[in-house]
Amino acid sequence: MGVLRSRYLDDSVEMNRLSFSIPDRRYSNETSAFLTMDKIMGSVVSAVSEFLKDYLQPIATSKKERVKEYVIHKAPQFRHLLKYMLKEIDAIKPNLSDDELDDELYRIKRQFDRQISNENEQLVNDLNKGILSSEEYISKFGDQVEKVTSANGSALAEYVAHRKVILDLMEFGIKKKEDGKFQRESFLHNLIYPMHSTSEELPYNNHNLWLIDEKLAYCSYVSSDIPFDNSPNQERTDILILDRPVAVSDEENRDREYEYITIFELKRPMRDDYNGGANPIDQLYGYVSKLKSNQMRDKDGRIIRVGANTKFYLYAVCDITRSLEQILDFRDFSQTPDKMGYYRYNSKLNSYIEILSYDKIISDAQKRNKILFDKLGI
Repeated sequence: MGVLRSRYLDDSVEMNRLSFSIPDRRYSNETSAFLTMDKIMGSVVSAVSEFLKDYLQPIATSKKERVKEYVIHKAPQFRHLLKYMLKEIDAIKPNLSDDELDDELYRIKRQFDRQISNENEQLVNDLNKGILSSEEYISKFGDQVEKVTSANGSALAEYVAHRKVILDLMEFGIKKKEDGKFQRESFLHNLIYPMHSTSEELPYNNHNLWLIDEKLAYCSYVSSDIPFDNSPNQERTDILILDRPVAVSDEENRDREYEYITIFELKRPMRDDYNGGANPIDQLYGYVSKLKSNQMRDKDGRIIRVGANTKFYLYAVCDITRSLEQILDFRDFSQTPDKMGYYRYNSKLNSYIEILSYDKIISDAQKRNKILFDKLGI
């Protein structure tokens, strides 16, 4: 415990001797020499820190290392704070749990974002008012760009780390469990795109269609495990993607045909009981036939318009086991160059169909993201 004493405090004490007639902070119309409680406390903290530095320094060093370790390995989205928010980082309490530390770093990140926004606005105002010359503006603008770039790089690092976690989960999902069984289809389905949801209600970053193809994230409409016409009596595709609706009527464009329709059928890992009457190829072709009838409706009851030029992309996501391989050979499928999948074009249905093994999906996604993982060191 310490006690602060001074003649100034004695002279400034209130009559009730419970407070001081010292302003908390300096007002803009007062000189910088005007003594305030903020200035007094700042000096006290500085003096106490210097007096206790031999005790506080090891704690501060340990805390900095802990924060740095957490940011680098668990929360790369905060990495830019280690450079631009040192004072705020230093003020974090030691010995926080991971959740508590994450909350503190998120609070500091919000403060950093507000500062950047205010600084950018002030920079433009100073330029417009003639306070800054064009040369000064260019210099300060460069500093701001560096800060924003660093922050965006940290956000990208967080997204890349998320991809690595998803790939690890997918590898886990195709392995045999302790009971000798494999994960159910729903585990992998929810990993790729959450079941019973659509793109109208699901945020972009809540699905992982990039596992299959980066372009799929930018389609017009995605539904996952939702029956046609939103009716429990109707069939449901595992994942249905509608893309690029084309107007074919001048009457307020109410009738629209889709240029591309993509359908996914997912199966349990290592399933090996396919036959001529039950297999993912016939299921996918069956969906195409129903859609081409122009009688299938989306969840809002609107007919899914299919024209003569509508192209279908069909994907069976499953392991290529012996029973499925026999069906593929019989249906004249060709093997992909990497020997990890099969494909075929059906001219009658204007459909390209591909059999994507789980091994192929994981391998291709790892290759596409390898440079990002290497740069991040994960």
